[in-house]
Amino acid sequence: MLGVFQSWLGTTTCINRTIPSLLTITFSEITNGLDKGLLTLVHLVQAYLKKITKVNHEFNAVIGTNHEALQIAQELDKERATTGHRGKPLHGVPIIIKDHIMTLHSMNSTCGSYTLVGARPKKESAVVTAMRRAGIIILRKANLAQWSGGQATGVYYPGMKASGSSTGSALGTALGLFFVSLRTETSYSIVSLAEKSGVVGFKPTRELVFSKGIMYASYRQDTIGTLTRTVEDARIIVQELIQHSANHNIERSRLSPNLCRMCSGVGLHGIRIGVTDNFSELRKIHCVKRAAFKKTISLLKNAVADIVEAVEILGADEYEKLPQASKDVVLHTKLKAALNSYLSDLETNPQGIKDLRDLINFTKTHPKEKYPQRNVEVLAGMEATKPNEDLYLGMLKKDAYFFGEGGIASALARHKLQVSAKAGSPAMSLPMGVFPPDTEIERNQHGFVEVAPNIPLSLYIFGGVKGDEDFPRVGHAFERLSRVRDFLTPLILPRTDFADTIGLCGT
Repeated sequence: MLGVFQSWLGTTTCINRTIPSLLTITFSEITNGLDKGLLTLVHLVQAYLKKITKVNHEFNAVIGTNHEALQIAQELDKERATTGHRGKPLHGVPIIIKDHIMTLHSMNSTCGSYTLVGARPKKESAVVTAMRRAGIIILRKANLAQWSGGQATGVYYPGMKASGSSTGSALGTALGLFFVSLRTETSYSIVSLAEKSGVVGFKPTRELVFSKGIMYASYRQDTIGTLTRTVEDARIIVQELIQHSANHNIERSRLSPNLCRMCSGVGLHGIRIGVTDNFSELRKIHCVKRAAFKKTISLLKNAVADIVEAVEILGADEYEKLPQASKDVVLHTKLKAALNSYLSDLETNPQGIKDLRDLINFTKTHPKEKYPQRNVEVLAGMEATKPNEDLYLGMLKKDAYFFGEGGIASALARHKLQVSAKAGSPAMSLPMGVFPPDTEIERNQHGFVEVAPNIPLSLYIFGGVKGDEDFPRVGHAFERLSRVRDFLTPLILPRTDFADTIGLCGT
């Protein structure tokens, strides 16, 4: 049996108990260990930093260490010993944040580019302030492809596509390099990313967690959410960030207690779940995904959920027929404006990058940016956009329809549903299966593996604005009934764990 050394402000005692691995540890297990004196915050921070140092060269999941993390952990350990955690459930819990969430301490905020090394914003992000109020320790920053281009590979099959703009967040969560990652979603970049790494992605209603001060891709769409290994952990993190946000108000006070009650069992009596199939992507999904989804619906029915089949998303066909340029123009135009605004307002800007054009030129000429292997095609497309062009103005009007009457929220209202199940706002994805050993390998046009044995696949759940309390309930029930995470096996598992930091006793 594994044991740990109880080291509490200099006193070390051997405790003959098992402590969970960093690969699987949950929030409740962390707090239980802290409350019972089985470990300290210093132990926790040291263990994570040591594990990251040992394996990060293989995965490049994190960058930018917070050099104050151990000192903060020591101070919070002393506080716990004298006054307790002061009613703050996340007191001292170390987390990782995406590298475009602005901080003012020892870490850079570079968005994955050498352009912003040494640059400093005037203020830290509002969510960072909320984390400080909650007593959270920001451990390091999660890596992302430069300006959200997508470069890392996944951990379940050689050469697999990892998906999304911030693969480090999901890879590190899956491998136990950190307990939770905080990041943003513009369009599927939390829930899609979670699928490829076999973790839980939760994007709450926009601005439920205050986003002011992040490096936006879209002021209208960017939403702060979480990547965790369990639904319960996602629920706790979001709930506490709501409580400690500067814009905490009556609506947040109403929602937070509801979130508290949502992970208490597997029964879904009174929950209506819509199943939509009028997206071409759903009609063409892999047979393994289709079989896993059918099994998922059966499990939800057994949990006494009311399943409503063939829910139609009115704008789906029209949207799917649009050319890619039309789908991209609103986001690209907004992103150009957001980047120009951020770059021009930096307090410290060593490279003198004032706008997107400067950024493109720097990327082309700086050797460490590895141009042209890392091209600037997306950035160049953004630079070409203009807010007075007919295409942009026309798509703004169409977007209002796609987000409203033609979208998921309208379908939920028409059918009186709490959530919609699909392989918006808000959204959650969680593992629902893996591709079996005899799966034929499929690659995309760039040679990355899209389908192969052992790669996870996820259930996607969507809801209406301010319907966030339904997600933990549905997600937690499915997670408990399916136990899919028990069968997820990364190619390489980092061996460094608590035992390497705290020590072993017993046999």
